[in-house]
Amino acid sequence: MNSRAASWMVAGFLFCGAASARADALADWQQIEAMDKQGPGEQWSSSDQARAGTLDYLARQEQTLRMFIGAYPDDSHAPDAKMRLAHLLATRADLEQNPTERRAANAVLDELENEPAMKARRADVEFARISLFMQRVDSLTGTNRDTLLEKAREYATEFSDDRRVAPLLAEVASAYEDSPKTAWALLEEALPKAATPELKQRINDDLKRLGLLGKPLELQWTSLDGAQVDLQALRGKVVLIYFFASWSSPSMAGLDWVRDLAAHYPGAVQALGICLDRDPVAAPQMLEDHQISWPVYCDGHGWQGSLVRSLGINELPELWILDAHGKLLTLDAKDDAPAIIERAGSNGPTM
Repeated sequence: MNSRAASWMVAGFLFCGAASARADALADWQQIEAMDKQGPGEQWSSSDQARAGTLDYLARQEQTLRMFIGAYPDDSHAPDAKMRLAHLLATRADLEQNPTERRAANAVLDELENEPAMKARRADVEFARISLFMQRVDSLTGTNRDTLLEKAREYATEFSDDRRVAPLLAEVASAYEDSPKTAWALLEEALPKAATPELKQRINDDLKRLGLLGKPLELQWTSLDGAQVDLQALRGKVVLIYFFASWSSPSMAGLDWVRDLAAHYPGAVQALGICLDRDPVAAPQMLEDHQISWPVYCDGHGWQGSLVRSLGINELPELWILDAHGKLLTLDAKDDAPAIIERAGSNGPTM
């Protein structure tokens, strides 16, 4: 065999080996993506089981990601694997209240940012840092909320053409519904940058809801039991309007909470419900099961119902509180609902 033939044979072996490695990397990456889509894939009967199952799933994910990063360090998907690993470590840090894991997550991003191949993807790394911050349970309250706002504005300024700017600003705006001017400014900045009809609709809905804050709400409807509801006729009482659906587990848990909350203020608070179920015939039985006796509206059109659209509702659950003058005080009362009711003019709970 002459030297030229030998060199062609060696090159052929090398090419086949590289092609095989690329095929293996693609198959392994597809496995990672499939694992993400499937999630833990289990039903748990308790919070302890859910926590243990989630941690087990994260451990399996971590092993898969680290094996991919180690086996294919130069693959085009390696940076994405590292960003997924950083998110995973941060998630586990929050579940276990372990600051070491969070530092490890940031270290992965630091290492990634220093890689020459990532110079063109700096926006990806910076967005990952913001995502890790948002992932924390307390990141949307107090000082952390203001820090998040600062980070989002910096990102929007530096990477103004990035497709993630609009959803980022819209998400941060949702944390400032108690500061309408800030929320409004963020949404107006986000709207022209929104790349999809769905995002544009969400932002317009958010603007619509914000526009109702601080103003008397004028609504009339016929409830499921045939009662006529007119908010003007309820002036003098604090009014709770709860948006929910039977297919939304969090909103169904909140339904019982709102029921008990309203019961603490007999005569001073009137609860109302707007149900997004598609079957208004079955809704009354569901309400009876939850011992809901206050008027509930349900037109069977879900998100596209005329009343729901007019109010810009795009997520569940939501609890609105109106003061005794009919003015809308809050778009999403949670732990502070009793205090808001007190300020709105109730006589205080009877225990």
